[in-house]
Amino acid sequence: MNPTAQVPLHAAAFQPRFAMSLTAAAALALLSSAALAQQAAAPAAENQLETVVVTGARASAETAQAIKKNSDQVVDSIVAEDIGKFPDKNVAEILGRVTGVQLQRGLGEAGTVIVRGLGGVATLLNGREFFSDAGRNLFLADVPATMLKRIDVYKTQEATLPEGGTAGVIDVRTNRPFDFKGAQLFVNGRMEHRDKADVRNPDLNAMGSNRWKTDLGEFGALVGLSYQRGKYHDERAWVGDPLTFTNAGRSIVGADAVGRVLDLGDRKRLAGNFALQWKPSADKEVYLEGFGTSIDHRYQQSFLVAGAPVFEPTSVVTVKPGTNYMDTVTNSNYVGWGFTSTQAKRDSVSNAQVALGGHWDVTDRLRLSTELARTNSQIDWVNRILDSGYTPTSTIAKVQDGGGYIEYPGFDLARKGNFRINGGVDVRGEREGKSTDWRGDATYDIGDGFFREVTGGVRLAKRTAMSIGTTMPWTTSFSAVGRSAADASVANIFSVSPATWGDYGVKQYVYADRNWLLNNGEAFRKLLTNGSGALTPYDPMTLFDDTETTKAVYGRLKFGFSAGNVPVTGVFGMRVVQTDQELMGNSRNAQSGVVTPVNIDTSRTDVLPMLSLKAELTSKVIARLIAGKTIERPAFNDYNPGVTFTPPGGGVTYGTASGGNPALKPTESTNLDAALEYYFARTGSVTATVFEHQFKNRVFVQTVEAPINGVPYRISQPINIAKANLRGYELSYRQFYDFLPDWLGGFGLEANYTYMTGKQTDPNTGAQGPFLGQSKSSYNLVGLYEQGPVYARLAYNWRAKFLAEKPYRTTGRELWVAPLRTLDASFGYSFNKQLTMSVDVTNLLNQAYHDYFDQTPSLVRDVRYYDRTVGVSVRWKL
Repeated sequence: MNPTAQVPLHAAAFQPRFAMSLTAAAALALLSSAALAQQAAAPAAENQLETVVVTGARASAETAQAIKKNSDQVVDSIVAEDIGKFPDKNVAEILGRVTGVQLQRGLGEAGTVIVRGLGGVATLLNGREFFSDAGRNLFLADVPATMLKRIDVYKTQEATLPEGGTAGVIDVRTNRPFDFKGAQLFVNGRMEHRDKADVRNPDLNAMGSNRWKTDLGEFGALVGLSYQRGKYHDERAWVGDPLTFTNAGRSIVGADAVGRVLDLGDRKRLAGNFALQWKPSADKEVYLEGFGTSIDHRYQQSFLVAGAPVFEPTSVVTVKPGTNYMDTVTNSNYVGWGFTSTQAKRDSVSNAQVALGGHWDVTDRLRLSTELARTNSQIDWVNRILDSGYTPTSTIAKVQDGGGYIEYPGFDLARKGNFRINGGVDVRGEREGKSTDWRGDATYDIGDGFFREVTGGVRLAKRTAMSIGTTMPWTTSFSAVGRSAADASVANIFSVSPATWGDYGVKQYVYADRNWLLNNGEAFRKLLTNGSGALTPYDPMTLFDDTETTKAVYGRLKFGFSAGNVPVTGVFGMRVVQTDQELMGNSRNAQSGVVTPVNIDTSRTDVLPMLSLKAELTSKVIARLIAGKTIERPAFNDYNPGVTFTPPGGGVTYGTASGGNPALKPTESTNLDAALEYYFARTGSVTATVFEHQFKNRVFVQTVEAPINGVPYRISQPINIAKANLRGYELSYRQFYDFLPDWLGGFGLEANYTYMTGKQTDPNTGAQGPFLGQSKSSYNLVGLYEQGPVYARLAYNWRAKFLAEKPYRTTGRELWVAPLRTLDASFGYSFNKQLTMSVDVTNLLNQAYHDYFDQTPSLVRDVRYYDRTVGVSVRWKL
């Protein structure tokens, strides 16, 4: 299917010529032996890493500290001391232990990663840009932890790194065969139990690697495979939007609905990677490597929406002590309302990247390198929704334990005969992204004078992003509407939910079955349309098909001098990048309904300087000062010139309209970092970093309300806001207590704390407020133990409250999330050098996620609970 057939295609012929020219350039470089760098994407950054060892020997910690002391940038890393030994399942979960990194969970796993309160993070795989479908960034939960060599989190921008992240750059590094001295083989099997889902999930991983010396040089080959299955059960008990009503002469703030949401899913994730290396001589090396994932995610959001009789004069309403906030509402003679809604979804995802690269040490001072990479990512998605209503006669609703409570005395919500079909919709879509990028670099070692080393390079990249979907309106006009869920013609569509967790009233309820909806698409469409099972055509107004071509030239000069008796080294870098965009979408005439193509071309050039200074105040104390400029391009869908209209329906009384803004500019950030580091032992350090970001053209969604043909609509569009700022500091401590006697010497501790504050102007209100998702304070405490065959880890994470949404829907209110805390643990025992067994537990505290309105915890929105997991792993290594 070619969704762009509805409009003139962009210059598609350019892509083959572009890719061929890059391939020819790479081939020429190889044939001339000027080829390719194993670390091409960050040629000067390999020895500039601050490393946090998760597990491992004192030698690894000592090496990590030496690397940090010699670094040029502010970079936090997590390193696997041994293959497959991370206690976490994926990259996103691992990052939660890094200083200044905060996570947000959902759909059974950690997903969103925020660095220093910002979501604008560029993601790289082995130094190369990587992304998910039509987005800018890779969904980091898709990368299994067992494939990792390390993760580098750059908080300051290096000129040789691809631009695109105002918050920083996350570089995921995988193993290559030359990383090992010889043959390697490991197999890891893990079984995980989830308490709320009450399931056992398998996790299988294997990797093999070897290297051989021949007459043609040294060769190496590595292959890795990972399979994960994750059935999960997340849930929430919610309270509706706040409103004011009168009861018994009192003005009360409450809600006219409460309910539950069950997020139930089954995610199957298959991943693989390979790496081939060839070293024909001591001064040349070539590699070919690839990484891919395939994900089949079937899940549902099943809602219970229960009316609360707050406007009934016969209702008895109580309030929270000392407030006018509703506590309970009871009415035993009320013909109420309620419904359940199943949103059955399926995401079929594939991601793949292949890269060819290498390097040539022309002399003992000059290295040439190059790399050619191709990335493809796509998703096909489906969302089928069916609502079923019920009519209770007695209702008790409460705000209890941070959530909404609902109970119906004498009324069975687990009985199909109490439900009737209300309405439904079937929507689908697809997104894809592709890129071809090439780079070539040269590094020259000048010597030991004032100028030490110079690096220069070029990067050419072409990126495409496409998205299209259907906008089938909510329908209630088909013949099955009003039919009992117990009727033989539809009874197989419905099932009873699993039991909910906690004390929030109703435990189970009838809802449309996810598997039936996903497995019977044609039958569902026939139900909605009274006979036609045909797929709904894609809506041309949802289409965006964009091409972005970037040409970057960059340079990096390393220098050094003495200020009195203090040695000072520094790096000055400059990256100049030209960005050309071809934006394609559609426009619909509001009067005639005629759709016409829209094509917009834009071009801009950004100059991104960087300066880093490091002073060795003593043999144990290092001071750093780093300044630079970065950019973050808007999401591709934010450029979409079309506007998509969704009329009211499904209980929503207003329509929505959303579109992009082709005139958007990239967010610019001017950054300053200052650090002081004290190394008091071979494996002990205390560090402090102060940072500030000054933003220009930050992207913000502006929402206005306006009638369209007499129907109220909320119209949203991204815009650039003039200025914003963020500042804060980070503290970090690490020590292994080798000086303690006997078994006590196995203990170690890692601790870090981050404080930040920032302001940006809300274009909807003109008021200044915090960044979304930013906690002012957060910290990690990780206790480690390793002695002989025993190792253990206990990790605690805490983050302060944060603003999640503003404005919240049509209320104009702020939605805040209460402080979050998590505790994870792992314990392992090595029977010998080959066999290890471990047990790991996540969410030991059964963390409750509470959110509320306007920084008033009594004004509850919902409470959420996630699975506690217990995993048992067996790892065998050759």
